[in-house]
Amino acid sequence: MPIDDPYKRKIAAYHLLAKHLICRKCGAHNPIKAVKCRLCRSKDLRPKRRERSK
Repeated sequence: MPIDDPYKRKIAAYHLLAKHLICRKCGAHNPIKAVKCRLCRSKDLRPKRRERSK
């Protein structure tokens, strides 16, 4: 179901793209304030890509 409202689209994009860190070891999604991965405890975290893949 596509989102037509631009305000709601902006909120959805923020929650999908900006609020996570990705573990480089296991690929788990972690909160933005995480220091270690919640699954494997690795400290090798990266921000989630800001661009949407097509």
